[in-house]
Amino acid sequence: LTRKIHARAVDSMHASLEAEQRSKAEALRIKKKLEGEINELEIALDHANKANNEAQKSIKRYQGQFREAECAYSEEARVRQEMAEKASLADRRANALAGEMEEARSLLDSAERGKRQTEAELSESRNAVNEMTNINSKASAEKRSVEGAVHTMH
Repeated sequence: LTRKIHARAVDSMHASLEAEQRSKAEALRIKKKLEGEINELEIALDHANKANNEAQKSIKRYQGQFREAECAYSEEARVRQEMAEKASLADRRANALAGEMEEARSLLDSAERGKRQTEAELSESRNAVNEMTNINSKASAEKRSVEGAVHTMH
């Protein structure tokens, strides 16, 4: 009986030992599996960190490009505003010059009318001078003839 009990106890210890060895082997297998998963996660984390760093660099580069584009846009807007102001000034100047030109044309027309009138008056005056010269010449000729007749009478 003691032997049976002893055999049962040995069998029970043997079964416990086998169960413990199976549990230990399962624990080692799970440990290796978890270590493998940890390594994979560490590698994935490293890749994610590298990708994040690259993304941060890209964001900074894009921010710099955006700032440059904003500055270029501001400069272009300023230049456009200056050009609009210059165009407005040029339009006003062109309008003023057009007014002055119209006034100059009017003055030129008036001067041409005055010139034609003066030329007409000059022509009339020359005709009058010519008539007076003819009258004067006739009067001088008559005077000489009268003087000749008076001279002959003495």
